[in-house]
Amino acid sequence: MLPRWGINSPIRDHGADPGRYTGTVGWTSREHYLAVTVPIAIGLHRDILKRHGVAPDTFQRWVAVKSLYAQDRRCGRTVIVRPDTLAGLLQCDVRTVQRCQKVARDIGLEIVTIPGRMLTEIETYKARKAGSPQRGLSTVSAFVVPTSMRRPVEHVTPTRGRSLSAYVRDLPAFEQSYAGSTRAPLRSARHQQRPKRRRAGPAWDLACDMTRRVPWLSRCSPTRITGQLHRYAHADLPWTANRLVQAMDALHRRLNINAPAHAKTASWALLAWYLRQIDAVADHPALDRPLIPVIPWCGQCVSDTYRWIETADRQPLHPCPACSPQSRADHRPSA
Repeated sequence: MLPRWGINSPIRDHGADPGRYTGTVGWTSREHYLAVTVPIAIGLHRDILKRHGVAPDTFQRWVAVKSLYAQDRRCGRTVIVRPDTLAGLLQCDVRTVQRCQKVARDIGLEIVTIPGRMLTEIETYKARKAGSPQRGLSTVSAFVVPTSMRRPVEHVTPTRGRSLSAYVRDLPAFEQSYAGSTRAPLRSARHQQRPKRRRAGPAWDLACDMTRRVPWLSRCSPTRITGQLHRYAHADLPWTANRLVQAMDALHRRLNINAPAHAKTASWALLAWYLRQIDAVADHPALDRPLIPVIPWCGQCVSDTYRWIETADRQPLHPCPACSPQSRADHRPSA
């Protein structure tokens, strides 16, 4: 229940006037405002506090309590609270709260956006008809940074890209006056303009496959885990993403744990824990079944890389008729 609105109150204000916040700067966070902005403002305007008879500690406590009622926590606007409410929280007199309020407005820490007022006769009849005891509208204020603490802007960098034409009327003249040098850039500038690209390799491909295969690695960049997977991609028996997942499942069964649905810590750190338990040579899934013997290359095939093809039932199929066992027995030279 907002303090300015009574029970079943039909009377509402229409908000601040347009342009009321023009030229004002709100806080970036309440913590920074209380820890930095308010102490500096007190140090710059001790004469105002002395004139109104307010101690710095009392004023800081008043700002800390009243800032809790800011409805817009992003910038400190729309502050609505009664002085007697603040007096009850601060355990002080209402007059002390009013003096603190006067100090804040004289310094520039608080501005009034909507002055409070009593209801008109017609508004009062409307409120009583609705069953509301409302008699007026409360004052709406906002916490801002004082003008004396703002640094003037001496230079504004224009936006990048094509949107620059929206801020420059004579674009050809602007391009001519601000055009870069036609000479070759310095060596340092060339290195900055063209960053080195990571070469694609087995470890990079394995990292990309792992981010697609493992759910809790979906948001991890392949660049971050490429170094961790280098020894698996360049092993004597290269690993694939499916084989790594099989080894991770075997680790789950061995430790009697469930596979995580998401990483509670950094995903690359969780992957590093898994890889510390998996040996790149001894835990390779291909070692669980006998290897298919490879016949030496006959020299007549197109390549000696893909000579054996493994079917779905794990039966070897030799595609090259020139170096197949039957062909070699038929063309074996006689003694």
